This record gives sequence, C-alpha cells and structure tokens, in this order.
Amino acid sequence: MKKTIQTLLALLLVTNVFAIDRIVQENGPSGTFSTISAAVAAALDGDRIIIYPKIGDNPYIENIVLNKTLELASAEDGVRYKIQGDISLLAANNRTITIIGAHITTGSITGSAAGWRTNVNVMGCLIEGGDITLNNQYYASVVSNILGNGSISIAHGKIIGNELGNANKKIIIANSGSIANDTINIIANKAARIECSSDVFLNIFNNLLVRNTFSDNFYSIIYNFASTTANKLNIFNNTFVLTSNNSSSYNYFLVLNSPALVKNNIFQKANNFTVNPRFSFAAGVNITASYNYYFNNSININSENQPTDLVAAPVNNTTGQLILPTAALNGADPSFEFYDLDLSVGDAGCYGGSYTLDNYFPITGSSRVYNIEMPFGITTNGGPLNIKAESFDR
Repeated sequence: MKKTIQTLLALLLVTNVFAIDRIVQENGPSGTFSTISAAVAAALDGDRIIIYPKIGDNPYIENIVLNKTLELASAEDGVRYKIQGDISLLAANNRTITIIGAHITTGSITGSAAGWRTNVNVMGCLIEGGDITLNNQYYASVVSNILGNGSISIAHGKIIGNELGNANKKIIIANSGSIANDTINIIANKAARIECSSDVFLNIFNNLLVRNTFSDNFYSIIYNFASTTANKLNIFNNTFVLTSNNSSSYNYFLVLNSPALVKNNIFQKANNFTVNPRFSFAAGVNITASYNYYFNNSININSENQPTDLVAAPVNNTTGQLILPTAALNGADPSFEFYDLDLSVGDAGCYGGSYTLDNYFPITGSSRVYNIEMPFGITTNGGPLNIKAESFDR
C-alpha cells in the first residue's frame, strides 16, 4: 500500500511539472498557435491557454469546445481577448475549466448536459449578446462578468459581482435533483431579477435589483420551490428599485414559497406606478422581516413589526447609492455581523455591510480578490485566526 501511494504521488508531481502554457498569438513566433481551438487540441489536462488579443482588436472567429482541465486567460492583465463564437464545455468528473478575461462579441458559454461534476470558473469576461448557462453537471463560480444582453443560469455554485445590462434578463438558479439543500450564494450583482426553482438554500446579499422598463406581473426575486424548512433564504442588504409601470397589473418585489429571513433591504418605487408593488408569500410560510425601508409604497411585508416608511427617496434610482440624509444610513441591524467595513453600524441596502457593492464595481477585467472569509470579531484567546481569500488574475 505504501508503495502504491508513493507511485500515485509521483504521478501527480509529474503531471504538475509538465503542465505548460500554450500561447495563442496572431503572427506569433514558432511554437505559438494562431487559433484558440488549435491550442486546446494540443493541450493536456492542467495546461493554460494564454491568449494575446488579435491585431486591430479583431476577434478570434471560432466555436471553441473545452473537454479538458484547462484555463483560458489573457496574456495581459485587464485586456480582454475577443471571440466571435460559442464556448462549449464538456463535463467529466473532477475536471476544472477556467475562463478568464474573454470578450465574446457573439456567442454564449454553455455546458453540455452529459457527464458529471465539472468545476467551472467564468471570471472577468464581457459577453455582449449571449448567456452563461451551466446546468446540473457543473459547480460554477461566475464572478465579475458583464453581460450586455444575456442571463446567468447555474444549478450549483455562486454568482458574485456580475452586471446584467438587459432588464429582461435574469439570474437563474435552475432546478437540480442531484444535491438537495445545497447552498448557493448570490452576492453583489447588478441585475433586474433573480429566479430560483430548485430546492436549495439561497444567500442573496447586497444585490442592486433595478427594473427600469415597463412590464406586467414583474418580480424582483421569486423562489418557486415550496418548503417548510426554516430560513431557506437569507435576503440581506439588497436594494430594490422599480421605476416604470403604467398598467393596472400587479408587480412584486418578492414572491416566496419557502421561509426566509428578510432584513436590511431597501424597497423603492417610482411615482408613475398605477398600483403598488406587492409581496407574495405562500400560505403558512414564515417570513421573518426586520430593518427594512420602504419608499413610496403603501404595502409592506406583513410580518414586519416596525417597517420604516420613508418620506423621501433613500437611493438613486440608477446607482442605488444612498441619498442623504436618510434613515437607511446606519439603519441596518446593529449586530456586529452587519457592520460596515469602517466598523460603524451598517447601512441598509446594497452598499451596507461587508459585502458592499463597492467591493465589486467597477468591473474592469483586471485581477481581483472577490471574496474573503474571516471571523466577524477578533478575540485575544491565543487561537489561530483563519482567513480564506478567493481571487483571480490575468
């Protein structure tokens, strides 16, 4: 057994030693590749594909299939490489695929429905017209991307610091029967709506959810799965803004069919609504609400004992930034875990607390630390201080 383990370790070391960078460069020197697909075909598991932008900022015109453990990254930090075409992912157990710094002019990033559990990282990309769709076969980290006219759909993973430019598109947590009660983090995104149809726990923190176009029966957040499990959703420090509606149809800030904690949020509507946006909760579902702020909306969350109704708009309709003076400033739950980064009592809305939207925007495509996990309080008991950071470069 000892000899077998030593052999496996030796093989792992050999694999790491021989993982190399494959360079893609138009008119590059000998040993480089003129297309991304050619570099992928030559690559072995664990290699990186380092891509130089084409001359004249032209796109690589190709559909790319990623069927190995690979990383695609730009040769220059903060400079994206353009692709005109789709990127398709093929799943396999323990495969990891990373795409950093792509600018997809026409096309989407899509995972196949076959195979099993591939880890996927899509980070720092600009996708002009397509979607990011990673279904049940993938554990996805979708971080710091701009989608001009597309949606983000995953079944497992996290969606952090993205911007969706079209109010008709959305963040979707697709139905998954493989891992019930998984936890998914949706943190610090700019979008219009969030939709979940899966039996998962959701942490929805510090999102700016702005609807600025006309729509009937619109919702900002909808959780369709019916459950009695306590606190399936934590909806903290989000800013909801509905700015346009001239019909008599109902629109909703929240539609929830499972129990939720709802706190430190701002709900704001414009003056031109014919009817007030509503909250829809399934019968018997326990919604615990506190420290939420409402402007220009006579309908609040019924279970909230002391909702704060504001007489002046607390936030800018576009940016979500607080308009001072407002009670939402330092108006969050005063517990230490909701403090702002300057260690003052937290603000309500998407710029309050440790996940403030300022941590994630603007999106530049450059290297970024996007998540830090550490204790909320620091003690002097002599024990170790465990801090974990997640980041990407190139």
